[in-house]
Parts: sequence; structure tokens; C-alpha cells
Amino acid sequence: MSNIVKRGITGAVYVLSVIAAVYLPPEVCFIYFGVISMIGLHEFYRNMRQTTTVSPNPFGYLLGLAAYVLLGGEIFWSFHRNVILYALALLLLLLFIVPISELYRKKEKPFTNIAYTLLGVMYVVVPLSCANILRINLFPSIVLMSIFIFAWCNDTFAYLTGMWLGKHKLFERISPKKTWEGCIGGVVSVIIASVIIVYFNNTVELYQILPLAIITSVVGVYGDLIESMWKRQIGIKDSGNILPGHGGILDRFDIMLLVLPACTMVAIVLFKVFYRL
Repeated sequence: MSNIVKRGITGAVYVLSVIAAVYLPPEVCFIYFGVISMIGLHEFYRNMRQTTTVSPNPFGYLLGLAAYVLLGGEIFWSFHRNVILYALALLLLLLFIVPISELYRKKEKPFTNIAYTLLGVMYVVVPLSCANILRINLFPSIVLMSIFIFAWCNDTFAYLTGMWLGKHKLFERISPKKTWEGCIGGVVSVIIASVIIVYFNNTVELYQILPLAIITSVVGVYGDLIESMWKRQIGIKDSGNILPGHGGILDRFDIMLLVLPACTMVAIVLFKVFYRL
């Protein structure tokens, strides 16, 4: 099977899985992004162990799970408040256990291990938990779906525009192929996408969706560059191979690690403060 076919099949499954997570009951969204965040955290820790002298603490997985439930568990709040309280208790407990356990692991760089253990949670798990905030009844489902559509449009059209017209390098030190022309093409594509979404969906207005489109395009570039910077530092091409033709979870969700928290902040202001939906 050619790489193009693999990429196509994997891409289709990925898109359909996101659509299902957005439009099925919120529990599905919670589980979906929970699994994604744990796989992403595992990729981060595994690559740090295999390519550097850093050895993230195994308790980081529990710390990540507790942080995810605490930040993304609004769906439990009405009926199972104890779930949130237990997650908070576990999170606080692990903040003590992680540094204490380094005393007994006898690794070469204990404080570096602690730092990267916490960084993995902050870089991977916390951003992906924001998807649940955008999925609950505070916002129309189209908001979260639109952010993913903007990310896909920006990624695709930035690549095509850069390939056809790209001449001026954007950030050659980190990503030699990225160009300013590609970035402009990505921004134009998400603006057009926002107009189309509003035209076919009457639950949101253009003045609510358009800022999210621009935020996704601009912040998404930085999300891509930051992951490229990480991979360049530790000397890897892909974060994993779980997605045939696409690499790992962090390769596929790289821009969302900055886009989701940024759009969550903007959406809270737009939808709850200014327009009070």
C-alpha cells in the first residue's frame, strides 16, 4: 500500500473520529480526548527517554490523568462532583510524590526529570482537556468543530500556497519549508471557511466565529513551530508511528496544543462576556 493511500485512509479515520467526538454525547468527547492526551503524553515521555538522558517520572501518567479529569471533567460536575474532588486530591498528592520518588529512582538528572514530567502534562494534556470545555453546553457544538475545520484548512492551504508561491522564509532556523506566503494562504482559507460555516449554520454569527478562525491560523503556526523545535532538539522526524502515513499523535495534533487553549480563552470572552449565549 502506497504512502499516499495510507495517509488518505488515516486522515479520513481521523476526521471522522473528531466529528464523532464533537457530535456524540459529551462523554464520548471526554473519553476520546482523554485517550488522545494519554497517547500523546506517552509519545513525549518515550522520545525523551530514547533520545536524551532525561527520564520522565512514571507517575507523570497519573498526574496527567488527574489534570485531564480536573480540567476537562465538567461533564461530571452536575451528577458526580466527587470525581472532580478525587482528581484534585490525586493531583495534589502526585505533586508531592513525583519529586519524592526521584530520591529513590537514582537517575542522573532528578530535577530535569521532574521538569520534563511536569512539562509533558502542561504541553500535551492540559491543552487537549480544553476540548471538553468547548464541547459542553456552554457553547454550540459547531464551535469546537469549526476550530478543527480551521486547523485542517490552514494546514492544507498553507502547504499548497507555500508550495506554489512560497519564496520568503518564515522561520528557517526551525522549519526551512515554511514561508510567509503559505501563512497568508492559510489565513485566507480560514476566513473563507468561517463565512461558509456561518452560511450553513444558524447557531453562530460571523463576528463570533471569525476571531476563532484567525486565532487558529496564527497560533497554529506557532504550535507547529514549537513541535518542530522540540523534534529538532531531540533529533527525531516523527513523534511516533501510531498513525500510518502521519507519524504520531503529537504530529497530528501539534497545532491544537496551542490552538485549543487559545480558542478556549477567546470563546469564553466572545460567547459568555460579550454576546452572552
